[in-house]
Amino acid sequence: MSRKSKARITGELRKLAFHKKTQRGIQDLANLLNPKIRGWVQYYGKISRRSLQPVFYYLHNRMIRWILNKYKSFKGSKIKAVKWLRFITKSYPNLFYHWELGYKLV
Repeated sequence: MSRKSKARITGELRKLAFHKKTQRGIQDLANLLNPKIRGWVQYYGKISRRSLQPVFYYLHNRMIRWILNKYKSFKGSKIKAVKWLRFITKSYPNLFYHWELGYKLV
């Protein structure tokens, strides 16, 4: 996967600005993102799935920003947001397509 392709994908995630859509739930985010993620994995993952790791790292960071914006009980604590996202990945491992493939939050 080229740097240009990674930049295009991260730009697409940035353009979606889902981290600002706090009225949506996590299931709504999954419904919004899963078709895109599936397409990226099927296109770029044929050669090397490992090349998608930076893209999913960026996606997880955007998800953490969404959590911090949606749930005020975390009060800007990125550590609490990461723990909550890890809990969600363990509780619902098939919620996002890339989680099914093993790209989980480290």
